[in-house]
Amino acid sequence: MPRPTYTQEQIFQIYDRINLPSKWRLDLEEAKKGSSGDQALEYLTVLKRYTLANVPFENAELHYSRNQIIDIHPQILFQKIVTQGTGRGGYCMENNAFFGTVLRSLGFKIMSTGDHSMWYGFAHMINIVTIKDVRYMVDVGFGAGGATRPLPLEDGKIHLNIKPEHSVRLRYDTLEDFENPTSKVWILEKRMADDKPFLPNYCFPDNVEFLPADYMVMNQFTSTNKRVFFTQIVIAVKHILSEDGEEIVGDTVLMGNRLHRRVHGKKEDLGTLDSEGQRVEALEKHLGIRLSEMQRYGILGMQSMIGG
Repeated sequence: MPRPTYTQEQIFQIYDRINLPSKWRLDLEEAKKGSSGDQALEYLTVLKRYTLANVPFENAELHYSRNQIIDIHPQILFQKIVTQGTGRGGYCMENNAFFGTVLRSLGFKIMSTGDHSMWYGFAHMINIVTIKDVRYMVDVGFGAGGATRPLPLEDGKIHLNIKPEHSVRLRYDTLEDFENPTSKVWILEKRMADDKPFLPNYCFPDNVEFLPADYMVMNQFTSTNKRVFFTQIVIAVKHILSEDGEEIVGDTVLMGNRLHRRVHGKKEDLGTLDSEGQRVEALEKHLGIRLSEMQRYGILGMQSMIGG
């Protein structure tokens, strides 16, 4: 069955949502040529960069709503992220399902796969895009510490992620928990400075495609299991663009009742949030997320409520 795609009109609405520069606002016919041409990687990189900077990684739906239900159908995500006009994003399966649909609509050769986190089983999603026979890992749903550009599936190559020293790499290796020593996966690792060790973020299988039904199962677990941190704490992350728009320079992070910003490796503590009113205000002021009065009532009585 063909996967869902977005229409020409929807794609231009998405361009507006992510503030994409006019140079890259291709119609579907132009995009299908551009997604396989000489500028395909640059096109993909720009789309990813502007999505990271304008669509936050956040789990407010699990705390500021009456039903705490996350729906990852592409049209539901389009309504939430684009037409709703409230600065919303989503957590990993929301943002990557949305972005994957964008890329598919634009003609990129794409598949998605599930990621095994270092704490749970398969609980994350990424997209794999192939350009001129080179496969790239593309993730817009990891939050702080994730890759800010498409990463080629190359074993051990180090990439500068955010200046001056935040680096990432992919390793193709086995895991300590594997019983079969010949089983290997791609492992995404990060380090915050050159004198720090690389630490794992997640791992994913080589050339194994996940289907929408697989993500329905994964989404059910990550959005409802009380042992998963998504259900325990409010999280929001938004990346920061350089003034010329050519690179990601940092991010703003809300974690529970703490707020900070990191730019070029320097962390600025923006304070502790002492009430729900302060957190709602911080979500809008620092991350662009606007919650309705009804959504704000949704957190009343929950474990994640400040002062609850």
